Amino acid sequence: MPSSILSVATAVPLHKLDSGTALAQLSQFWPQLARLEDAEAAVGARYLCEPLADLLRPRGLSALRRAYLKHARELATTVAAEALQRAGLRGCDIDLVVTVSCTGYVVPSLDVLLAADLGLRPDVLRLPITELGCSGGVAAMGFAHRHLLAFPGQKVLVIAVELPSLSFHDADGSLDNLTACLVFGDGAGAAVLGSASASRDGLQLMRAASYLVPGTANLLGFDLLDDGFHVVLDRRLPRVLLRDLGAVVESFLSSGQLRGLDFVAAHAAGPRIFDAVETALRLPPEALDLSREVFATVGNTSSAAIFFTLQQLMANQGKRSAHGLGLGLGPGVSIELMELAWVPSEQAGDEAGAPAEGATVGGRGV
Repeated sequence: MPSSILSVATAVPLHKLDSGTALAQLSQFWPQLARLEDAEAAVGARYLCEPLADLLRPRGLSALRRAYLKHARELATTVAAEALQRAGLRGCDIDLVVTVSCTGYVVPSLDVLLAADLGLRPDVLRLPITELGCSGGVAAMGFAHRHLLAFPGQKVLVIAVELPSLSFHDADGSLDNLTACLVFGDGAGAAVLGSASASRDGLQLMRAASYLVPGTANLLGFDLLDDGFHVVLDRRLPRVLLRDLGAVVESFLSSGQLRGLDFVAAHAAGPRIFDAVETALRLPPEALDLSREVFATVGNTSSAAIFFTLQQLMANQGKRSAHGLGLGLGPGVSIELMELAWVPSEQAGDEAGAPAEGATVGGRGV
């Protein structure tokens, strides 16, 4: 039985950084950037939780934790409230809240603070997810879908908030740190899901699945050192996707469905990953246009990126029935999958909300 994605909302922080300024600043740490002719086009615009000058200054774990907690709470509250409003619901209507973030660590978890901000019930079920990295947003949607299979009629709120800008280290001259600075941006996304039989038509989640690629545990992730998180981004990831992704998706979808996909909503990982996904799945060049557009306008917002792509999809899909794939990639290497279906209605596009630059604040699956 499918679940219905009742609403999607996204938000970005206040501080916008254009690609030219970003490259000029980063060239202080990596002079070779000045010689890359296509670097500015590859970076695009980014949004940051703090002014760039503040992010470039070294700070310890205590200061990083305070900054994460402040900005993550603000962004998550903003985007969740917007998703609830678009779904026509209040916080007290939510039965399960799934919160996702890999760029900070707080105990009690972020959802405890959001409970008061959003008016969640004291008996709301809570599932905080930290270690799934960029794939966490798609995985959380899958968890929400499975919950609704067991408890039809309930409502689930999924929230992802990421602040990768807080992981910059001026003394880290590694290629991993440089790559992270080029591709990642801060942002948040949220979605409200309900049982398809109890909701209007629109974007539906038919099935979800997860696949862990053997022997790839060291390719993606974070090292937690004395001065904070240090990103791990192995250059072999595109080769892993070229080798394994096609077979994984073919196994997930029914026979022949891969060739008949109308859309692919991939989390906005970056140009090299887009190219690998297109080749592995034998997609036409325009198949990932929405994901590429998201990357150009807000960057890779890690687990939140899928919500920016879904929001674009829901605003632009139109009134034609369509069948598609949702894709998230993260540490493990884990491949998170959603089979999606667009069921048109007069209300669906309006309910999704048009994707502006973003609100700002200050195996087989089931």
